[in-house]
Amino acid sequence: MRYLTLTVAVLLSWGAVADELDILTTSDTLSDSSMYETRGGQYELNIDYMQADSDMYGDVVGNGAYGNTTGNNVIDGGAFSGSSGVFNVVQNTGNNVLIQNATVVNLTLK
Repeated sequence: MRYLTLTVAVLLSWGAVADELDILTTSDTLSDSSMYETRGGQYELNIDYMQADSDMYGDVVGNGAYGNTTGNNVIDGGAFSGSSGVFNVVQNTGNNVLIQNATVVNLTLK
């Protein structure tokens, strides 16, 4: 029922066509009434249950590592400078290792 309500609300929302907005041709600001009439609206979808699954299957069989040298993993102080968003770092100092990783991000926009 929630999805139906949201779908109907989205379908019934009324927006302004870009040509109807005189602000695009002038440097005037939009009035509060114009903003109120052309906004998409506010909709909140309440979900009581959320499930995120990640199925990974890996197998390390029959590998050989002889005379290998392993070392330290180092992340320098500036390694993430200028970074933004969600990212992940996986480090391994061994040999013949299967690394599997999954990230689930729950995002709430208000």
